[in-house]
Amino acid sequence: MKSMQRLATLSLISAFATGAFASCGSDTTPGAGFAAAGGAAASGGAVSLDGSAAKAGSSGTVGWEASSLEVSSSDTISEVCAAMTKQAVLEPANLLFVGGRTGPMNCSPPPTPTTAQCEQTPAKKEPLLPSKWEIVADALKAAVRLLEKVQPLPSVGIMYFNNDDYCGYPNKPDVDILALTDGQATAINSTLDQVSPWGATPIIGAMMRGYEYLRSNAARFSGNRFVVLLTDGGETCDPTNTGLLVQKAAEAGSIGIRTFVLGAPGSESYRAFLSQIAFNGGTPSTPACDHSGSGADKGDCHMDMTLPNTDFATELAKNLAAISTEALSCEFDVPDPGDGSVLDPWKVNVKYTPGAGGAPVQFPRNDNYACNDPLNNGWQYSADGKKIELCGSACKTVKSDGGAKVSIVLGCKTEEAPK
Repeated sequence: MKSMQRLATLSLISAFATGAFASCGSDTTPGAGFAAAGGAAASGGAVSLDGSAAKAGSSGTVGWEASSLEVSSSDTISEVCAAMTKQAVLEPANLLFVGGRTGPMNCSPPPTPTTAQCEQTPAKKEPLLPSKWEIVADALKAAVRLLEKVQPLPSVGIMYFNNDDYCGYPNKPDVDILALTDGQATAINSTLDQVSPWGATPIIGAMMRGYEYLRSNAARFSGNRFVVLLTDGGETCDPTNTGLLVQKAAEAGSIGIRTFVLGAPGSESYRAFLSQIAFNGGTPSTPACDHSGSGADKGDCHMDMTLPNTDFATELAKNLAAISTEALSCEFDVPDPGDGSVLDPWKVNVKYTPGAGGAPVQFPRNDNYACNDPLNNGWQYSADGKKIELCGSACKTVKSDGGAKVSIVLGCKTEEAPK
C-alpha cells in the first residue's frame, strides 16, 4: 500500500462579475522557478469570506490565511491525504485611464463629419450631435458609477494628453490614483466636465509617464495595476519613436502593469501602432490577432471602434464592459506547503466546484495550447512558476460562475491533459 501523502487544499470562493480588474492569464510557458511563494499576494477576483457571492465586479489581489484541517481522498489516485483549507483576502485593484483630449475630439463621430473632414476642421458640423469627447466623458462617468459599487473599492485615476493644447503631457495623473470614494468620483467627473479638447497627440510621452508613475509608486498599489489608453488618433508629436512605446508596453507587462487600448474614430490610420501596444501590453483581442505592422492601418489586437457601421457610443460602452470582464481574475499564487518542505510542481492539482452545487471538476494541467487559447480547458504555471493560471475555457467557466470555488490541491500526482 502506498504511503500516505500530505496534501494542502487552498479554497477560494469567488464571485466573478462585470466591473472587476484583474487578468485571465497570459500566453506563457511553465517556468523553472517553482519554489513556493509563501506569503506572496496573488492576483485577485471577487471574494466572499463568508461563503456567499461577493458584490458583482469585486476585484483585487488575494492573500492567503490559514483556516481548517480536514481529510479527503484524491480523485485521481487511491491514496488518502490530510487536507488543509485556507481562505482568501482581497486587496483592491488600481486603474489609470489615459485619455486623449486632442483637437479632433471636438468632432462628432463619423459619418458627420468624416474622419478626413474632422482632421481638417476639428469641430462639430451638427451642433445637436454629441462630440466624441462628450461621448467619452459620459461613458467614463458611467464606468465610475459602476466601480463605486465594487467592494473592496478599486483605486482609480485619470491622466490627459495633451495638457497644453499642443504636445505637452503631465508628469503624473491629473487625478491621482486613489480609492474610489465619493470624493474621488467627484474629482474625476469634475475634470471630465472641464476638458476642452485641442491640440496634438503625445501618446508616447503620456503613456511612458503613466507607466513610470505606476512603477515608482508600486508600494502604494498592492493589487493589480492597469492602464487604459483611449485615443481617437495616433502619435503625432513624436511619430518616429512609436516603437519605443511598444517596447515599454511589454516592459510594463513584465512587472505586472497591463495595457488596454481603445481606438476611437480617427484612429483608423494608426491601427498597427495601437494593435502592437495592446498585444505587448498583454491584452490582445485574440492570440492570433494581427500585430505585424504590415501596414499603418493593419492591426486588430486592440478595441477598434472605427469599423464600418459601428456606433461609437454603443461600442465604447460595450468595450468598457469587456475590459471589466477580460480583467477578471484567473490567477492564483502557488501556495506554500507550510511545513518547510519544497513544493513538487508535479504534485499540484486544481479543482473547481460550481457555485450552484454539483460535482467538482478537476481542471488538468494543459500545456498543449497557449493559455489564452479558447481550446485550453486547463491551467498552466506562469513563466516564473509562482502563479497558477486558469486558461481558455476553464477561465471562462469560472468567471461566469458567481459563486465559484477553486481549490489548489498539493501532494497528489498532477492530472495532465492528453497530449
